[in-house]
Amino acid sequence: MVKNEKALQILLEKFKNREIDKYYTATVYGILPKKQARLEAYLFKDSKKSLVYISDIPKKGYQKIITSYKVINEDKKNNTSILDIKLETGRTHQIRAHLAHIGFPIIGDGKYGINAVNKKFHQKYQMLTSYKLKFNFSSDSGFLEYLDKKEISINKI
Repeated sequence: MVKNEKALQILLEKFKNREIDKYYTATVYGILPKKQARLEAYLFKDSKKSLVYISDIPKKGYQKIITSYKVINEDKKNNTSILDIKLETGRTHQIRAHLAHIGFPIIGDGKYGINAVNKKFHQKYQMLTSYKLKFNFSSDSGFLEYLDKKEISINKI
């Protein structure tokens, strides 16, 4: 929550200009073959259906997305992986749809996940958590300048 309209405007501009790095953890179904990767694809937002679609090739109306991940834990017995994710672009449902697109849906995701998997793990809510913001301002940030080069984080798994 922001304290005033001016702070909100500055922060929204910083997110838009990618001056704030966003980090997440997610538990996905499957063991990823690459333990670290930078995924690039294209996303189309269907506002009427409240869904997004991912394509590996550029298409009209699709925007480029970049999602980087690193595997931080694997559970081969349960066929799950915990990922540390950095968004290089921040689009609606990007992480959820991108991971599902490559075959590793987030457990508990009712929209892009697999219902049978969600039931198996008794998860009604997606196992996706934002845990860190890093401020890297390259333009004027007014009275929020004190945030530049700072990190805000919660304890990660």
